Amino acid sequence: MFGHLDRRPITPKPMTSTDPNDPIADALLGESTYERVRVERYALIKRRIPQKLVYQSGLLLALALVVPITATYPTSVQAAFPGGEPLWASPLVLWLGVYAGSIELGTAACLVAVAIVRRSREPQLSESQAHMLLNVEDVASMFGLATGGFAILLTVGFFSLGHAGAETFQAVIDSAPRNPYGQTGVPIPVIAVGAAAAISAGAVYVVSQYLASK
Repeated sequence: MFGHLDRRPITPKPMTSTDPNDPIADALLGESTYERVRVERYALIKRRIPQKLVYQSGLLLALALVVPITATYPTSVQAAFPGGEPLWASPLVLWLGVYAGSIELGTAACLVAVAIVRRSREPQLSESQAHMLLNVEDVASMFGLATGGFAILLTVGFFSLGHAGAETFQAVIDSAPRNPYGQTGVPIPVIAVGAAAAISAGAVYVVSQYLASK
Protein backbone atom coordinates (compact mmCIF):
# COMPACT_ATOMS: atom_id res chain seq x y z
CA MET A 1 0.00 0.00 0.00
CA PHE A 2 2.72 2.42 0.92
CA GLY A 3 5.28 0.90 -1.37
CA HIS A 4 8.72 -0.26 -0.37
CA LEU A 5 10.14 1.53 2.65
CA ASP A 6 13.84 2.44 2.45
CA ARG A 7 15.35 1.15 5.70
CA ARG A 8 18.94 2.15 4.92
CA PRO A 9 20.58 3.99 7.82
CA ILE A 10 20.85 7.74 7.45
CA THR A 11 24.44 8.98 7.73
CA PRO A 12 24.53 12.28 9.60
CA LYS A 13 26.26 15.12 7.82
CA PRO A 14 29.35 16.50 9.54
CA MET A 15 28.88 19.81 11.27
CA THR A 16 30.55 22.60 9.39
CA SER A 17 30.84 26.32 9.80
CA THR A 18 27.62 28.27 9.56
CA ASP A 19 26.52 31.76 8.73
CA PRO A 20 29.51 34.13 9.14
CA ASN A 21 27.07 36.63 10.65
CA ASP A 22 26.84 34.28 13.66
CA PRO A 23 30.52 33.99 14.73
CA ILE A 24 29.77 31.99 17.89
CA ALA A 25 27.88 29.25 16.06
CA ASP A 26 30.47 29.37 13.30
CA ALA A 27 33.25 28.76 15.85
CA LEU A 28 31.35 25.96 17.62
CA LEU A 29 30.47 24.09 14.43
CA GLY A 30 33.60 24.85 12.43
CA GLU A 31 36.73 22.78 11.99
CA SER A 32 38.97 24.97 14.17
CA THR A 33 39.60 23.45 17.60
CA TYR A 34 41.17 26.72 18.68
CA GLU A 35 38.09 28.78 17.82
CA ARG A 36 35.72 26.28 19.45
CA VAL A 37 37.69 26.26 22.70
CA ARG A 38 38.03 30.06 22.59
CA VAL A 39 34.26 30.47 22.45
CA GLU A 40 33.54 27.85 25.10
CA ARG A 41 36.01 29.02 27.75
CA TYR A 42 35.72 32.07 29.99
CA ALA A 43 37.89 35.10 29.22
CA LEU A 44 37.66 38.74 30.22
CA ILE A 45 38.63 39.83 26.70
CA LYS A 46 36.83 37.67 24.14
CA ARG A 47 37.96 39.44 20.98
CA ARG A 48 40.02 37.68 18.34
CA ILE A 49 43.73 38.40 18.06
CA PRO A 50 43.49 40.81 15.07
CA GLN A 51 41.00 42.97 16.96
CA LYS A 52 43.16 42.95 20.09
CA LEU A 53 46.11 44.10 18.00
CA VAL A 54 44.00 46.97 16.65
CA TYR A 55 43.29 48.05 20.22
CA GLN A 56 46.99 47.88 21.05
CA SER A 57 47.90 49.95 18.00
CA GLY A 58 45.40 52.53 19.24
CA LEU A 59 47.04 52.59 22.67
CA LEU A 60 50.47 53.07 21.10
CA LEU A 61 49.06 55.91 19.02
CA ALA A 62 47.70 57.46 22.20
CA LEU A 63 51.21 57.27 23.69
CA ALA A 64 52.54 59.12 20.64
CA LEU A 65 50.28 62.05 21.59
CA VAL A 66 52.87 63.10 24.17
CA VAL A 67 54.72 64.83 21.32
CA PRO A 68 51.96 67.24 20.21
CA ILE A 69 50.91 67.71 23.84
CA THR A 70 54.44 68.68 24.87
CA ALA A 71 55.10 70.76 21.76
CA THR A 72 52.15 73.01 22.53
CA TYR A 73 52.97 73.75 26.18
CA PRO A 74 52.66 77.41 27.15
CA THR A 75 55.94 79.25 27.60
CA SER A 76 55.61 79.30 31.40
CA VAL A 77 55.46 75.47 31.46
CA GLN A 78 58.24 75.03 28.92
CA ALA A 79 60.55 76.98 31.23
CA ALA A 80 60.23 74.21 33.84
CA PHE A 81 62.14 71.83 31.56
CA PRO A 82 65.91 71.86 31.02
CA GLY A 83 66.81 74.44 28.37
CA GLY A 84 63.14 75.32 28.02
CA GLU A 85 62.76 72.56 25.41
CA PRO A 86 60.39 69.89 26.75
CA LEU A 87 60.43 67.90 23.48
CA TRP A 88 64.12 67.16 23.96
CA ALA A 89 63.91 66.58 27.69
CA SER A 90 63.92 63.17 29.37
CA PRO A 91 61.53 63.69 32.31
CA LEU A 92 61.00 61.00 34.90
CA VAL A 93 57.35 60.52 33.93
CA LEU A 94 58.44 59.62 30.41
CA TRP A 95 59.80 56.32 31.74
CA LEU A 96 56.27 55.29 32.60
CA GLY A 97 55.51 55.70 28.89
CA VAL A 98 58.63 53.73 27.91
CA TYR A 99 57.50 50.95 30.25
CA ALA A 100 53.98 51.01 28.81
CA GLY A 101 55.19 50.99 25.22
CA SER A 102 57.48 48.05 25.95
CA ILE A 103 54.54 46.13 27.41
CA GLU A 104 52.44 46.84 24.33
CA LEU A 105 55.14 45.69 21.91
CA GLY A 106 56.03 42.62 23.95
CA THR A 107 52.44 41.44 24.35
CA ALA A 108 51.65 42.21 20.71
CA ALA A 109 54.57 39.99 19.72
CA CYS A 110 53.14 37.22 21.94
CA LEU A 111 49.73 37.51 20.29
CA VAL A 112 51.26 37.35 16.82
CA ALA A 113 53.28 34.29 17.86
CA VAL A 114 50.12 32.59 19.13
CA ALA A 115 48.37 33.31 15.83
CA ILE A 116 51.28 31.94 13.81
CA VAL A 117 51.55 28.74 15.87
CA ARG A 118 47.82 28.19 15.74
CA ARG A 119 47.65 28.57 11.96
CA SER A 120 50.67 26.33 11.40
CA ARG A 121 49.22 23.46 13.45
CA GLU A 122 45.56 23.50 12.48
CA PRO A 123 43.57 21.41 11.77
CA GLN A 124 45.74 18.94 13.72
CA LEU A 125 45.75 21.20 16.80
CA SER A 126 44.65 19.24 19.88
CA GLU A 127 42.33 20.60 22.55
CA SER A 128 45.11 20.70 25.15
CA GLN A 129 47.33 22.65 22.75
CA ALA A 130 44.46 25.06 22.08
CA HIS A 131 44.05 25.65 25.82
CA MET A 132 47.78 26.28 26.18
CA LEU A 133 47.79 28.84 23.35
CA LEU A 134 44.69 30.53 24.73
CA ASN A 135 46.32 30.78 28.17
CA VAL A 136 49.24 32.64 26.59
CA GLU A 137 46.82 34.82 24.62
CA ASP A 138 44.77 35.68 27.73
CA VAL A 139 47.83 36.69 29.76
CA ALA A 140 49.23 38.79 26.90
CA SER A 141 45.84 40.44 26.38
CA MET A 142 45.46 41.38 30.03
CA PHE A 143 48.98 42.81 30.30
CA GLY A 144 48.74 44.64 26.99
CA LEU A 145 45.23 46.05 27.17
CA ALA A 146 44.87 46.46 30.94
CA THR A 147 48.30 47.03 32.50
CA GLY A 148 49.91 48.66 29.47
CA GLY A 149 46.79 50.63 28.64
CA PHE A 150 46.51 52.01 32.17
CA ALA A 151 50.18 53.03 32.15
CA ILE A 152 49.72 54.83 28.82
CA LEU A 153 46.68 56.73 30.11
CA LEU A 154 48.66 57.79 33.19
CA THR A 155 51.54 58.95 31.01
CA VAL A 156 49.33 61.00 28.72
CA GLY A 157 47.48 62.36 31.76
CA PHE A 158 50.69 63.54 33.43
CA PHE A 159 51.87 65.25 30.25
CA SER A 160 48.45 66.84 29.74
CA LEU A 161 48.74 68.57 33.12
CA GLY A 162 51.08 71.03 31.43
CA HIS A 163 48.02 72.51 29.73
CA ALA A 164 46.16 72.98 33.01
CA GLY A 165 48.14 76.15 33.70
CA ALA A 166 51.50 77.01 35.22
CA GLU A 167 50.10 77.12 38.77
CA THR A 168 48.54 73.66 38.55
CA PHE A 169 51.67 72.29 36.91
CA GLN A 170 53.89 73.70 39.66
CA ALA A 171 51.49 72.45 42.36
CA VAL A 172 51.89 68.90 41.02
CA ILE A 173 55.67 69.25 41.12
CA ASP A 174 55.62 70.62 44.69
CA SER A 175 53.27 67.93 45.99
CA ALA A 176 55.17 64.96 44.50
CA PRO A 177 57.95 63.30 46.53
CA ARG A 178 60.13 63.61 43.42
CA ASN A 179 59.68 65.96 40.51
CA PRO A 180 57.91 63.83 37.84
CA TYR A 181 59.09 66.25 35.17
CA GLY A 182 62.70 66.38 36.35
CA GLN A 183 65.48 65.32 34.00
CA THR A 184 66.72 61.75 34.23
CA GLY A 185 70.23 60.52 33.50
CA VAL A 186 69.21 58.51 30.43
CA PRO A 187 69.04 60.76 27.34
CA ILE A 188 65.85 59.45 25.72
CA PRO A 189 63.85 62.55 24.73
CA VAL A 190 60.09 62.87 24.53
CA ILE A 191 60.18 63.24 20.76
CA ALA A 192 62.03 59.93 20.34
CA VAL A 193 59.52 58.01 22.48
CA GLY A 194 56.60 59.59 20.66
CA ALA A 195 58.06 58.80 17.23
CA ALA A 196 58.78 55.19 18.24
CA ALA A 197 55.24 54.81 19.56
CA ALA A 198 53.74 56.16 16.32
CA ILE A 199 55.85 53.85 14.14
CA SER A 200 55.03 50.88 16.38
CA ALA A 201 51.32 51.71 16.22
CA GLY A 202 51.43 51.59 12.43
CA ALA A 203 53.36 48.32 12.39
CA VAL A 204 51.00 46.60 14.85
CA TYR A 205 47.98 47.79 12.86
CA VAL A 206 49.41 46.46 9.59
CA VAL A 207 50.05 43.07 11.20
CA SER A 208 46.51 43.00 12.60
CA GLN A 209 45.04 43.58 9.14
CA TYR A 210 47.27 40.90 7.66
CA LEU A 211 46.13 38.35 10.23
CA ALA A 212 42.50 39.37 9.78
CA SER A 213 42.71 38.74 6.04
CA LYS A 214 43.98 35.18 6.49
